[in-house]
Amino acid sequence: MLTKTIPRILIVDDDEILQNLLEEYLRPHGFKISCLSSGAKIADHLKINLPDLILLDIIMPGKNGLYWLAYLKRLHPHLPVLMLSAQSGANDRLRGLELGADDYLIKPFHPKELLIRLRKILGIKQPQANGYIKIGEQFFNPERELLLGKGQTIKLTTQEARLLTFFCKNAGQTLTRDALSQALHGSDHAPMDRKIDMQITRLRKKLEPDLGTPRHLHTVWRKGYRFTF
Repeated sequence: MLTKTIPRILIVDDDEILQNLLEEYLRPHGFKISCLSSGAKIADHLKINLPDLILLDIIMPGKNGLYWLAYLKRLHPHLPVLMLSAQSGANDRLRGLELGADDYLIKPFHPKELLIRLRKILGIKQPQANGYIKIGEQFFNPERELLLGKGQTIKLTTQEARLLTFFCKNAGQTLTRDALSQALHGSDHAPMDRKIDMQITRLRKKLEPDLGTPRHLHTVWRKGYRFTF
């Protein structure tokens, strides 16, 4: 049986607003997020939860991120660390790389750039072989309008396949009913077409392992829907 391991990211940054923004952005893209406001709490956290990657800010109260980077690399030399800093000076960047940082990102940055760098460091690729896209424990073929997995083949309608393709292309984004209707019907769609809810329900029955707790098609209250792989 195919299994899906959720990568665990630890964010160490004293900027709580940035913590919340990154967590809100990264969770729908398939990451489990934990946050610390200072490096002094790293040791205790790692005793309980060892993440797959650490986002580590340089400028923090007390000892800075370069100190904690050296500490981490002594304790866990193979644990990936991506440094964050509001400073663009070469000295800190070079020092961080010398100490073993796997990458370096200067604030402010676009969250999509961070996502790309995280996936690259962790070796995460959205499997898409022979026209199939991996969604949880299933594989979706847009052209053949099929879902494969769990020992069965599920035939999708053309509308369901088109809808799921649009979700895959916009994973992690909140999509309004209007946007979804337009993707299905083009300029002839009816604004805020409530029929989209019925199509989502039918698609969920074929896609979700548990309708009570959807893993992929999430309802965003008063806004629309969000899809995650």
